Amino acid sequence: MNINNLDFKHTYNVNELELIKNYLKVHPNYEIVDDKLNIIPYAPIAVEAIVHEISRQLGNWNLKNNEKGTMGIVTTPKGGFDFDVNDGQKIRAPNVAFTPGDAYISLNEQQLWSFQGQFFTPIFVVEVAILNTKDAEKKIDNKIKMDYFARGTSVKLGWLLDPINCIIWVYKRDKHGNPFRRSRKWEDLNGGDILPDFTLELERIDEIATQVMIYKS
Repeated sequence: MNINNLDFKHTYNVNELELIKNYLKVHPNYEIVDDKLNIIPYAPIAVEAIVHEISRQLGNWNLKNNEKGTMGIVTTPKGGFDFDVNDGQKIRAPNVAFTPGDAYISLNEQQLWSFQGQFFTPIFVVEVAILNTKDAEKKIDNKIKMDYFARGTSVKLGWLLDPINCIIWVYKRDKHGNPFRRSRKWEDLNGGDILPDFTLELERIDEIATQVMIYKS
């Protein structure tokens, strides 16, 4: 029995079920998704804090947009999307993502509460990672280009941030719809036409990364 490739449509005997139960006790970072045992990608506290800060700033901008009647939906690492454009299923959860309000209200009940039905994707994604090796950078670069920016998805803008090495990569599509990326200085990022009037301020992110917290009374 391959514990990493369990078939939950199969009927296991008592001994096999006990083995599975004991394995999950020792490895709590596993969950059952789509009848398979998947690893939950836990993040270190600093990475998660930075992800939360990005989503907070994006959320505040989103609330301001509500005054214009254009409020959308901000999701974090547990918010999965089906990025498979070929009628299969490829669930991915960007660290932060934004889905416009008009796209969200068009979703049916099946899409809202499950991963079934017609696939849909956000227009903006963010990944936070420590790019200490070429392999680490290549892996996440491939995910952004091949999954998030696959031809047929709605993603128009992506940011990859490394708060330790002060690296920023900005991903967009060219006129043919193909993804490309450009490096940016470690400075506040503007959402451009995709997120009008949104600017990600890096001061608080720097504070989290360097453990220099500024508290104001």
